[in-house]
Amino acid sequence: MGEKNVQKRLIRLGQILRVFLDKDRVSSIWLSRNFQITPRTIQRDLAALKESGFPIHEIQKGVYRLGKDLIKNLEVFDETELALVITLRNVVGQLGRPFQKAADGLFNSLYDAASSMPVYVRMDESIPLDSSLLNRIVKSIRLKKIAGFYYKSGKPHQVNMEPYRVVHFGGFWYLVGKDTGDSVIKRYALDRISDFKMARTPFRKIPENLDSAIQGSANIWFSTDQNLVVKISVDASSSGYFKRRKVFPTQEITEEREDGSLIVTFRVGRYEAIQDILKSWLPHITILEPAEFRDAFLADMKKWVQRQEQVGS
Repeated sequence: MGEKNVQKRLIRLGQILRVFLDKDRVSSIWLSRNFQITPRTIQRDLAALKESGFPIHEIQKGVYRLGKDLIKNLEVFDETELALVITLRNVVGQLGRPFQKAADGLFNSLYDAASSMPVYVRMDESIPLDSSLLNRIVKSIRLKKIAGFYYKSGKPHQVNMEPYRVVHFGGFWYLVGKDTGDSVIKRYALDRISDFKMARTPFRKIPENLDSAIQGSANIWFSTDQNLVVKISVDASSSGYFKRRKVFPTQEITEEREDGSLIVTFRVGRYEAIQDILKSWLPHITILEPAEFRDAFLADMKKWVQRQEQVGS
Protein backbone atom coordinates (compact mmCIF):
# COMPACT_ATOMS: atom_id res chain seq x y z
CA MET A 1 0.00 0.00 0.00
CA GLY A 2 1.43 3.39 -1.05
CA GLU A 3 2.25 6.14 1.44
CA LYS A 4 -0.64 8.33 0.27
CA ASN A 5 -3.09 5.43 0.59
CA VAL A 6 -1.83 4.71 4.12
CA GLN A 7 -2.29 8.35 5.10
CA LYS A 8 -5.74 8.43 3.53
CA ARG A 9 -6.80 5.31 5.40
CA LEU A 10 -5.45 6.52 8.74
CA ILE A 11 -7.33 9.80 8.38
CA ARG A 12 -10.48 7.85 7.52
CA LEU A 13 -10.01 5.68 10.62
CA GLY A 14 -9.74 8.87 12.68
CA GLN A 15 -12.93 10.17 11.09
CA ILE A 16 -14.75 6.90 11.78
CA LEU A 17 -13.60 6.99 15.40
CA ARG A 18 -14.91 10.56 15.63
CA VAL A 19 -18.31 9.32 14.43
CA PHE A 20 -18.37 6.69 17.18
CA LEU A 21 -17.41 9.31 19.77
CA ASP A 22 -20.27 11.55 18.63
CA LYS A 23 -22.98 8.92 18.16
CA ASP A 24 -24.42 6.24 20.42
CA ARG A 25 -24.70 3.63 17.67
CA VAL A 26 -23.51 3.50 14.06
CA SER A 27 -24.49 1.20 11.20
CA SER A 28 -21.93 -0.17 8.76
CA ILE A 29 -24.28 0.71 5.88
CA TRP A 30 -24.31 4.37 6.98
CA LEU A 31 -20.50 4.38 7.30
CA SER A 32 -20.14 2.85 3.84
CA ARG A 33 -22.38 5.49 2.26
CA ASN A 34 -20.94 8.40 4.25
CA PHE A 35 -17.32 7.59 3.40
CA GLN A 36 -18.17 6.32 -0.09
CA ILE A 37 -16.35 3.03 0.32
CA THR A 38 -17.44 -0.59 0.05
CA PRO A 39 -18.99 -2.49 3.00
CA ARG A 40 -15.98 -4.83 2.88
CA THR A 41 -13.60 -1.89 3.36
CA ILE A 42 -15.69 -0.66 6.29
CA GLN A 43 -15.43 -4.08 7.92
CA ARG A 44 -11.65 -3.98 7.54
CA ASP A 45 -11.57 -0.48 9.06
CA LEU A 46 -13.68 -1.59 12.03
CA ALA A 47 -11.39 -4.57 12.51
CA ALA A 48 -8.37 -2.24 12.46
CA LEU A 49 -9.92 -0.08 15.17
CA LYS A 50 -10.61 -3.15 17.31
CA GLU A 51 -7.04 -4.35 16.85
CA SER A 52 -5.87 -0.93 18.03
CA GLY A 53 -7.69 -1.46 21.32
CA PHE A 54 -10.93 0.42 20.72
CA PRO A 55 -13.89 -1.54 22.19
CA ILE A 56 -16.24 -1.49 19.20
CA HIS A 57 -19.01 -4.09 19.58
CA GLU A 58 -21.73 -5.25 17.20
CA ILE A 59 -24.95 -4.82 19.22
CA GLN A 60 -27.18 -6.07 16.39
CA LYS A 61 -26.72 -7.10 12.78
CA GLY A 62 -24.64 -4.37 11.11
CA VAL A 63 -24.98 -1.92 14.02
CA TYR A 64 -22.01 -1.05 16.24
CA ARG A 65 -21.28 0.83 19.45
CA LEU A 66 -18.08 2.10 21.01
CA GLY A 67 -17.58 1.33 24.70
CA LYS A 68 -16.98 4.92 25.80
CA ASP A 69 -16.59 4.00 29.45
CA LEU A 70 -13.31 2.33 28.54
CA ILE A 71 -12.23 4.89 25.97
CA LYS A 72 -12.10 8.30 27.63
CA ASN A 73 -10.67 11.70 26.93
CA LEU A 74 -10.52 11.60 23.14
CA GLU A 75 -13.11 14.29 22.40
CA VAL A 76 -10.54 17.10 22.25
CA PHE A 77 -8.62 15.57 19.34
CA ASP A 78 -9.40 16.22 15.66
CA GLU A 79 -9.46 13.53 12.95
CA THR A 80 -5.76 13.83 12.13
CA GLU A 81 -4.77 13.58 15.78
CA LEU A 82 -7.12 10.62 16.24
CA ALA A 83 -5.42 8.91 13.30
CA LEU A 84 -2.09 9.31 15.12
CA VAL A 85 -3.64 7.95 18.34
CA ILE A 86 -4.89 4.91 16.41
CA THR A 87 -1.44 4.31 14.97
CA LEU A 88 0.28 4.62 18.35
CA ARG A 89 -2.24 2.36 20.07
CA ASN A 90 -1.74 -0.23 17.33
CA VAL A 91 2.03 -0.15 17.81
CA VAL A 92 2.04 -0.27 21.60
CA GLY A 93 -0.65 -2.95 21.56
CA GLN A 94 1.82 -5.24 19.85
CA LEU A 95 4.41 -4.55 22.57
CA GLY A 96 2.26 -5.88 25.40
CA ARG A 97 0.04 -4.73 28.24
CA PRO A 98 2.63 -2.63 30.14
CA PHE A 99 3.20 -0.47 27.08
CA GLN A 100 -0.53 -0.24 26.43
CA LYS A 101 -1.12 0.93 29.99
CA ALA A 102 1.66 3.50 29.71
CA ALA A 103 0.22 4.76 26.41
CA ASP A 104 -3.23 5.15 27.97
CA GLY A 105 -1.68 7.20 30.75
CA LEU A 106 0.07 9.39 28.18
CA PHE A 107 -3.16 9.97 26.25
CA ASN A 108 -4.92 10.93 29.48
CA SER A 109 -2.14 13.39 30.28
CA LEU A 110 -2.45 14.94 26.83
CA TYR A 111 -6.18 15.25 27.35
CA ASP A 112 -5.68 16.93 30.71
CA ALA A 113 -3.27 19.40 29.14
CA ALA A 114 -5.65 20.18 26.27
CA SER A 115 -8.91 20.39 28.21
CA SER A 116 -7.87 21.71 31.60
CA MET A 117 -5.59 24.59 30.73
CA PRO A 118 -6.18 27.45 33.18
CA VAL A 119 -6.66 29.90 30.32
CA TYR A 120 -9.92 31.61 29.43
CA VAL A 121 -10.33 33.65 26.28
CA ARG A 122 -13.55 35.60 25.94
CA MET A 123 -14.89 35.83 22.40
CA ASP A 124 -17.61 38.38 21.72
CA GLU A 125 -20.81 36.94 20.30
CA SER A 126 -21.03 37.50 16.56
CA ILE A 127 -23.93 38.40 14.33
CA PRO A 128 -25.26 35.10 12.86
CA LEU A 129 -23.54 34.26 9.59
CA ASP A 130 -25.55 33.10 6.57
CA SER A 131 -23.45 30.18 5.34
CA SER A 132 -25.15 30.12 1.93
CA LEU A 133 -24.36 33.80 1.38
CA LEU A 134 -20.80 33.31 2.62
CA ASN A 135 -20.25 30.43 0.19
CA ARG A 136 -21.43 32.55 -2.75
CA ILE A 137 -19.21 35.45 -1.70
CA VAL A 138 -16.16 33.21 -1.25
CA LYS A 139 -16.75 31.66 -4.67
CA SER A 140 -16.93 35.11 -6.25
CA ILE A 141 -13.68 36.15 -4.52
CA ARG A 142 -11.91 32.93 -5.46
CA LEU A 143 -12.94 33.19 -9.14
CA LYS A 144 -12.27 36.96 -9.17
CA LYS A 145 -15.73 37.78 -10.54
CA ILE A 146 -17.60 41.06 -10.07
CA ALA A 147 -20.72 40.69 -7.94
CA GLY A 148 -23.90 42.62 -7.32
CA PHE A 149 -26.21 42.75 -4.31
CA TYR A 150 -28.89 44.78 -2.57
CA TYR A 151 -27.65 46.59 0.54
CA LYS A 152 -30.12 47.41 3.32
CA SER A 153 -28.43 50.24 5.22
CA GLY A 154 -29.52 53.86 5.41
CA LYS A 155 -31.20 54.26 2.05
CA PRO A 156 -31.29 50.71 0.58
CA HIS A 157 -29.47 50.56 -2.72
CA GLN A 158 -27.90 48.29 -5.33
CA VAL A 159 -24.15 47.70 -5.14
CA ASN A 160 -21.80 46.38 -7.80
CA MET A 161 -18.28 45.64 -6.66
CA GLU A 162 -15.07 43.67 -6.98
CA PRO A 163 -15.23 41.44 -3.86
CA TYR A 164 -11.85 41.06 -2.16
CA ARG A 165 -12.14 39.74 1.40
CA VAL A 166 -14.59 38.70 4.12
CA VAL A 167 -13.40 40.11 7.47
CA HIS A 168 -14.59 39.97 11.08
CA PHE A 169 -14.41 42.99 13.38
CA GLY A 170 -16.19 43.62 16.67
CA GLY A 171 -18.69 40.78 16.32
CA PHE A 172 -19.71 41.72 12.76
CA TRP A 173 -18.86 40.14 9.40
CA TYR A 174 -18.04 42.44 6.48
CA LEU A 175 -17.43 42.10 2.75
CA VAL A 176 -14.57 44.33 1.60
CA GLY A 177 -14.17 45.27 -2.04
CA LYS A 178 -14.00 48.04 -4.62
CA ASP A 179 -17.21 49.74 -5.68
CA THR A 180 -17.23 49.67 -9.50
CA GLY A 181 -19.14 52.97 -9.58
CA ASP A 182 -16.56 55.20 -7.90
CA SER A 183 -13.56 52.80 -7.60
CA VAL A 184 -13.45 53.27 -3.80
CA ILE A 185 -12.70 50.34 -1.48
CA LYS A 186 -15.65 49.95 0.87
CA ARG A 187 -16.97 47.54 3.47
CA TYR A 188 -20.48 46.10 3.73
CA ALA A 189 -22.02 44.25 6.69
CA LEU A 190 -22.97 40.74 5.58
CA ASP A 191 -26.19 40.71 7.62
CA ARG A 192 -27.44 43.64 5.50
CA ILE A 193 -26.63 42.07 2.14
CA SER A 194 -29.35 40.31 0.13
CA ASP A 195 -29.79 38.96 -3.39
CA PHE A 196 -26.03 38.46 -3.86
CA LYS A 197 -25.24 37.40 -7.44
CA MET A 198 -21.92 36.67 -9.07
CA ALA A 199 -21.54 38.17 -12.57
CA ARG A 200 -19.55 36.69 -15.43
CA THR A 201 -17.31 39.75 -15.65
CA PRO A 202 -13.89 39.13 -14.08
CA PHE A 203 -11.70 41.64 -12.29
CA ARG A 204 -7.92 41.69 -12.52
CA LYS A 205 -6.56 41.28 -9.02
CA ILE A 206 -6.91 41.99 -5.31
CA PRO A 207 -4.78 44.97 -4.16
CA GLU A 208 -1.44 43.72 -2.82
CA ASN A 209 -1.50 45.95 0.27
CA LEU A 210 -5.09 45.12 1.28
CA ASP A 211 -4.25 42.26 3.64
CA SER A 212 -1.56 44.25 5.43
CA ALA A 213 -4.02 47.13 5.84
CA ILE A 214 -6.62 44.83 7.36
CA GLN A 215 -4.08 43.17 9.66
CA GLY A 216 -2.80 46.55 10.76
CA SER A 217 -6.19 47.82 11.87
CA ALA A 218 -8.06 47.41 15.13
CA ASN A 219 -11.50 47.80 13.54
CA ILE A 220 -13.37 47.95 10.25
CA TRP A 221 -12.30 51.57 9.59
CA PHE A 222 -9.09 50.46 7.92
CA SER A 223 -7.42 52.09 4.92
CA THR A 224 -4.64 51.09 2.57
CA ASP A 225 -3.18 54.58 3.01
CA GLN A 226 -2.41 55.55 6.61
CA ASN A 227 -1.32 59.13 5.99
CA LEU A 228 -3.14 60.83 8.89
CA VAL A 229 -1.33 61.28 12.22
CA VAL A 230 -3.12 61.72 15.55
CA LYS A 231 -1.06 62.89 18.55
CA ILE A 232 -2.25 62.58 22.14
CA SER A 233 -0.88 62.90 25.66
CA VAL A 234 -1.52 60.14 28.18
CA ASP A 235 -1.73 60.75 31.93
CA ALA A 236 0.85 59.06 34.16
CA SER A 237 -1.97 57.04 35.76
CA SER A 238 -2.63 55.25 32.46
CA SER A 239 0.76 55.40 30.75
CA GLY A 240 1.67 51.92 31.90
CA TYR A 241 -1.09 50.38 29.79
CA PHE A 242 0.18 52.11 26.66
CA LYS A 243 3.73 50.95 27.37
CA ARG A 244 2.68 47.34 27.98
CA ARG A 245 0.62 46.97 24.79
CA LYS A 246 -0.45 48.92 21.76
CA VAL A 247 -4.03 50.14 21.95
CA PHE A 248 -3.89 50.55 18.15
CA PRO A 249 -1.56 48.71 15.74
CA THR A 250 0.25 51.86 14.55
CA GLN A 251 0.79 53.30 18.04
CA GLU A 252 4.20 54.87 18.67
CA ILE A 253 5.40 56.37 21.94
CA THR A 254 7.38 59.45 20.92
CA GLU A 255 8.12 60.90 24.36
CA GLU A 256 8.19 59.76 28.00
CA ARG A 257 7.98 62.75 30.32
CA GLU A 258 9.49 63.11 33.79
CA ASP A 259 6.04 63.15 35.42
CA GLY A 260 5.32 59.71 33.94
CA SER A 261 2.99 60.93 31.18
CA LEU A 262 3.48 60.03 27.52
CA ILE A 263 3.21 61.57 24.08
CA VAL A 264 1.75 58.97 21.71
CA THR A 265 1.03 59.11 17.97
CA PHE A 266 -1.13 56.95 15.73
CA ARG A 267 -1.11 56.66 11.94
CA VAL A 268 -4.58 56.13 10.47
CA GLY A 269 -6.28 56.26 7.11
CA ARG A 270 -9.50 57.66 8.59
CA TYR A 271 -10.11 59.40 11.87
CA GLU A 272 -13.03 57.04 12.55
CA ALA A 273 -10.48 54.27 12.98
CA ILE A 274 -9.15 55.74 16.21
CA GLN A 275 -11.88 57.97 17.67
CA ASP A 276 -13.91 55.32 19.51
CA ILE A 277 -10.75 53.73 20.88
CA LEU A 278 -9.63 57.08 22.28
CA LYS A 279 -13.07 57.71 23.80
CA SER A 280 -12.61 54.58 25.91
CA TRP A 281 -9.53 56.21 27.51
CA LEU A 282 -11.23 59.42 28.63
CA PRO A 283 -10.50 61.30 30.85
CA HIS A 284 -6.91 60.03 30.93
CA ILE A 285 -5.89 61.37 27.50
CA THR A 286 -5.71 64.75 25.78
CA ILE A 287 -5.87 65.10 22.01
CA LEU A 288 -3.08 67.41 20.82
CA GLU A 289 -3.13 67.14 17.02
CA PRO A 290 -4.53 67.60 14.46
CA ALA A 291 -6.80 70.51 15.32
CA GLU A 292 -9.62 69.36 13.02
CA PHE A 293 -9.78 65.97 14.72
CA ARG A 294 -9.51 67.52 18.19
CA ASP A 295 -12.33 69.98 17.46
CA ALA A 296 -14.62 67.32 15.98
CA PHE A 297 -13.90 65.03 18.91
CA LEU A 298 -14.66 67.82 21.40
CA ALA A 299 -17.90 68.75 19.62
CA ASP A 300 -18.99 65.13 19.76
CA MET A 301 -18.25 64.97 23.49
CA LYS A 302 -20.15 68.23 24.13
CA LYS A 303 -23.23 66.80 22.46
CA TRP A 304 -22.94 63.71 24.66
CA VAL A 305 -22.60 65.86 27.81
CA GLN A 306 -25.72 67.83 26.83
CA ARG A 307 -27.73 64.67 26.31
CA GLN A 308 -26.49 63.28 29.62
CA GLU A 309 -27.39 66.49 31.45
CA GLN A 310 -30.86 66.42 29.94
CA VAL A 311 -31.39 62.94 31.33
CA GLY A 312 -30.47 64.15 34.80
CA SER A 313 -32.59 67.33 34.69
